[in-house]
Amino acid sequence: MTGKADRRRPLVVAIVLIAAIGTALVAPVMIGARRGEPIPGSTVRADSREAVAITTPLVLFASPSVVIERGTVALVGPAADESRVGALLRALVQGGGADLVLDRAKVVIDRAGSLALSPAAAAGTGIPAELGPVVASLAGFKFRSLTVLDSKVVIESGGGASASVSLRNVEITPDRAGSVSVRGQIEFRGERLDIDAAFPQPRDKPADAPVQVRAAVKGEHIAAAFNGRLATGEHGQITAENAELSISDLRAFANWLGASWPAGSGLGSFTAKGLLTLEEQAISFEHAEFTLDGNAATGALMVKLGTERPLIEGTLAFGSFDIAPYAAPSRPYALALASDWISGLRIPGLASPSFLSDLDADIRISAGNVMSGSDRLGRCAASLSVKGGRLYGEIAELELEQGGRGEGQFTIDTTGAEPRYTLRADLDDLDLATVVAPRLGPAALDGSGDIKLDLHATGASEADIAKSLEGKLSLHMSDGGRLGLDLDALPAAASAPTPVEGWGAVGAGTTTVSRLTASFTAASGVLTTGGVEATVDSRTVTATGTVDIDKGALDLVLSIAPMAGAAPVDPAAKTLGSFKVHGPWSTPTITRAGPGKAADATALGADPG
Repeated sequence: MTGKADRRRPLVVAIVLIAAIGTALVAPVMIGARRGEPIPGSTVRADSREAVAITTPLVLFASPSVVIERGTVALVGPAADESRVGALLRALVQGGGADLVLDRAKVVIDRAGSLALSPAAAAGTGIPAELGPVVASLAGFKFRSLTVLDSKVVIESGGGASASVSLRNVEITPDRAGSVSVRGQIEFRGERLDIDAAFPQPRDKPADAPVQVRAAVKGEHIAAAFNGRLATGEHGQITAENAELSISDLRAFANWLGASWPAGSGLGSFTAKGLLTLEEQAISFEHAEFTLDGNAATGALMVKLGTERPLIEGTLAFGSFDIAPYAAPSRPYALALASDWISGLRIPGLASPSFLSDLDADIRISAGNVMSGSDRLGRCAASLSVKGGRLYGEIAELELEQGGRGEGQFTIDTTGAEPRYTLRADLDDLDLATVVAPRLGPAALDGSGDIKLDLHATGASEADIAKSLEGKLSLHMSDGGRLGLDLDALPAAASAPTPVEGWGAVGAGTTTVSRLTASFTAASGVLTTGGVEATVDSRTVTATGTVDIDKGALDLVLSIAPMAGAAPVDPAAKTLGSFKVHGPWSTPTITRAGPGKAADATALGADPG
């Protein structure tokens, strides 16, 4: 099997399973029957008095190609004093009177191909006359029942792509009302599926007339059912209202189809109900209702098999969506963790392990109520696009329950030697306490402010991303708030006879600020201050220096001076001066710094986390 064919295989298989006998097996027979009379096979011989053995390929239809390559056909229950073969031929000639059994057969359906037959073969000549009724009966449904046992159906879709289904015990029964029912058990990739389908007999409808078809499939991982219309033109198509699809566990379902999805919470049950359109190269649900892990949505989803990669398109509107099952652990670099997950998905037979390289996608999602367990986070509208190994995500609308709104974009590019990430965000009136990273120690902010981010990084691990972080970020808080440091405790900490490691009393208190602006430039994982200034009563607090994200270290000078134009400040009552904060950011050393002294360029200390 070629790489391209194998890349499409899981989606081809999914379509075959949903269509079941209704599309993969039934449609070719119905379409073929309307393009001409059934074509007799090559050689069928009487193997014994109980069965007719097919020893060379038996052609039922030429376009599309339907061939029984091997197997035996037996008659159930001959009349008294009559051999099975004799009763078989008599019943076939009379038409519709036999109960047949097709055993250990192999049927090959080439949905994209056709057989080139000689005029003699097309006319049904060149074979013993007594064997013609066998082929005519099978192709024209001129039997009372046909039981297929321990047989295999191979469906070829062109380009080397194929799927096979084992028919363990399937019964095909025409009735006098003009329909054919198919019931029984099939097996795919080790799982048994119960099938129940019905369609009109080929001879009951004119060529190219739409016909009613019904199919249901049920197994351990999947259940699907539809009752719709089959258009039998050049490209067969099934449409059905209120079609239903249910997958018990998406991770287990993907693994069953051949993909390797890592274990974890979320991505469990999935259901779809709505207008189904099933074509040769696409399956879609429109005007449909969906659920994912209990989260209900309306909209549309489509899977299309393209020339290079499968394409998933969809628009889903969730009334409420609980993100708790999908939330990453409370760690930084969630984008890297997500990238590691999706780039680690594997489909057997593919050279690349990246899920982003194996499909394209264009999905739009909205949720009026985003939850995390019992906590309401707000509302969100986002889009996700995947093309040729590059993922582009956009948050078009974000309104947080705790306060704040904004928009942003992020990308993951897996086409290079290492994944590359970008993150741009513009957040307004955000509750800053909700975005404080615990590893930053006590230097937290409590209040509303605006944040702007424009960052990019590369790497396959958190450490690599931290070392490669580049870009800019800024913060502006104009309505006041609290800084998680007691600035008036700085002099005592800096005046200790022996420098003490740790925030101590400085980190145990807070300071009320009326305004705060801060901007940083990131280079090689180090944030350099571009302008950090806060207003504390009649004083101005500035910070200069660096924050090393990778090493988790600070090298800052905090300068506290009277605000320009304000009344003189009594140094005995209000803290003034410059203080150096240096070392690991969870346990830095605080000392006095000369006025205007810049922080050292080299950050010290290892990442304590």
